[in-house]
Amino acid sequence: MITKKTGTGKGPALFTLSYCLLIIVSFMTSLSYSLIQTLIATYAVDLGGTLAAAGTLTGLFSTAAMIFRPAGGALCDEKNKKIICLVSTILFAFGFFGYALSMNMTALLIFRLLHGAAFGVSGTANMALVAESIPRQRMGEGLGYYGVGQVVSQIIGPVFGVALHGYIGFKALFFLVGFICFGAVAILVLIPYENKRQEIESKSMGAEKQKSGNLFGRLIAVNCIIYALTAGMFSFMNGVTNSFLVMVGEERSIPHIALFFTVNAGCLFVVRLLMGKIADEAPLTMVVTISLLVGFSSMLILSKAEILPVVLVAAVLKALGQGVGQISLQSACVKSVDESRVGVASSTYYIGADVGNSLGPIIGGTISGAYGYATMFRGVAWIAVAMIGVFLVYELSYGAKKRKGLKDGYVQV
Repeated sequence: MITKKTGTGKGPALFTLSYCLLIIVSFMTSLSYSLIQTLIATYAVDLGGTLAAAGTLTGLFSTAAMIFRPAGGALCDEKNKKIICLVSTILFAFGFFGYALSMNMTALLIFRLLHGAAFGVSGTANMALVAESIPRQRMGEGLGYYGVGQVVSQIIGPVFGVALHGYIGFKALFFLVGFICFGAVAILVLIPYENKRQEIESKSMGAEKQKSGNLFGRLIAVNCIIYALTAGMFSFMNGVTNSFLVMVGEERSIPHIALFFTVNAGCLFVVRLLMGKIADEAPLTMVVTISLLVGFSSMLILSKAEILPVVLVAAVLKALGQGVGQISLQSACVKSVDESRVGVASSTYYIGADVGNSLGPIIGGTISGAYGYATMFRGVAWIAVAMIGVFLVYELSYGAKKRKGLKDGYVQV
């Protein structure tokens, strides 16, 4: 495992060398993807694809990532996490070179699938390494800082990607991004890592391993499913707003409605930076319930918003709910399994996000097509309320007890 240093005052140190380098790696891989994510559909059309084919090609990336995440999580728990992260990040970098070398849609499709699969495993492995380097009592704080780099990349990546494409074209941009990703590989090589299996297991850990004996248990952390789906609710809201908000602005004649995304991302950056400690100290039931209610409020506001300032209020509320809620639930996933299953817990968490991102546009499009955008946002809001009920029933009846048992029996080697 990654070596944990003991702090001198307030408990174990958080900002170890390994932790800081992993944040940089995550930022570089996320930035490399963000630089080209808005351009891949246009590139597909340039290669002769139809608009429908370009849209399908774009979506295949997330589908491949979701399919390969569970296997990636299981590999991280059973093999050397650093090696899994290195290999998958190398394949991720080669995916960009594959885009540049593609001469037709068939080749682009193959590299897109490879790229998505590598992304799913790489992201899971990186989070597993990060979670292993964070003291458990500071997990929320550590994951909050870890997510800041990803938020920054999502803010600056698309803007710089479009600008760079205008100067150097598609193929040169893909090669450039691939080399950025190889920079992340070089940093990964430098990260100190010692691969150790736990030698002492508490009673609760032994029970966890017995549950993981079947294939489903090896690939999915059952204790994390509700947390992952609850976190996926925030991704569901993202999928709806990302897909339909611009069209809402056109229908309601709201100018510059795209500022919603800028304000939302900026606030999410601040929340991730400042609110991680709350995720560690406040009761999970309170934090998640309030976060989903704040998200509920943002969706209700968007259902009625007719002017830009009201839309921006919804952007701030959405960022507050998502930022604190996702940090808390991500931390709960890691704390709901023993240390030997952090990889599967990480992949299960990300699967919840993948499901939310996938279902948001589908369900949102179905509702808006039949009943309009206002009903769509109200429907999403009430789905969030229903998710509060599901989460509270699980957490109060089982989840909190499971985490407490693991905390009491946790052995660090």
